[in-house]
Amino acid sequence: MRLQRIFLSLMILSAIYMAVLPMAKADLLIIDAQKQYQYAQELFDEGQYRRAAEEFDRFVFFFPDDPRQRTAIYKEGESFLRASDGLTALQYLSSLIEHGEMDDLAVEARFLTAECYLSIGDTDHAVAQLQDIISRSADSAIKDRAYARIGWILVDQLNWTGARQAFGHVSNDGRKRHRIDILESSLEQTDQIPYKSPGLAGTLSIVPGGGQFYCGRYQDAATALIVNGGLFWAAYESFDHDLNALGSLLSIVGVGFYAANIYGAVSSAHKFNLNHQKGFAEELKQSVRIQIGPSSSSRNGVLLDKIAMTIHFTF
Repeated sequence: MRLQRIFLSLMILSAIYMAVLPMAKADLLIIDAQKQYQYAQELFDEGQYRRAAEEFDRFVFFFPDDPRQRTAIYKEGESFLRASDGLTALQYLSSLIEHGEMDDLAVEARFLTAECYLSIGDTDHAVAQLQDIISRSADSAIKDRAYARIGWILVDQLNWTGARQAFGHVSNDGRKRHRIDILESSLEQTDQIPYKSPGLAGTLSIVPGGGQFYCGRYQDAATALIVNGGLFWAAYESFDHDLNALGSLLSIVGVGFYAANIYGAVSSAHKFNLNHQKGFAEELKQSVRIQIGPSSSSRNGVLLDKIAMTIHFTF
């Protein structure tokens, strides 16, 4: 009797198992390496960069032997960079460059690392990373690309001399590719950028508003002249009517506004120069339509998504 009960229980359990198993199999989704990588790439292409980074990270974890392992790590870094998280991107990219390899992917990781540093405002480390590429690589095309990128970084910093020096290191073949002759010709015109002398602006402000007028800030010049002139006139009238306390107070206030008038003129000259230099840099970029963006190439069946500098020239 006891054996019969055991046998009956086993039969019932077997029946339940056979009934549930097909349902479980129907709901079971098996993801292989190709599907996982494709899904991550689709999220990236859709602009969902943080989700893409998560899926590339999942690919790296579950498929450590896949030949796209390092490419996926690179894509993680690029995803975080595009999501405006350069610090996190640097953490992932460091694993691709810390061993000193200089294959295609390691080179691209170094270029992307430079862009990460730029995204967080660390220009010095960005330039150092590009200089490291130059010192490590024997490929003149890669060196030219790094020198050109340094040149454009220095253009952004309004360092015209440094930019010319960087562009000048590009090889003859690279000069044609990166249109260095045209860039150098444009940079030779930097001495034609409108300039206002801060010292002269301050000196002209001996007459209130003179420095602002020199810098083309006519409304500010009129305001400075009226305010300072009004305060000095009011102080004079106060002393003339024996209102010495009021005259002293107005004199102190007037001296403050007079000093502010001189400081404002000097500041206006600096702003004038900075705005025109930035305008020159932007015009240079617009004239050659510089753009930092992804390009793709394939080697040995492995997709490499590169950060490349694309330049289009207009005449």
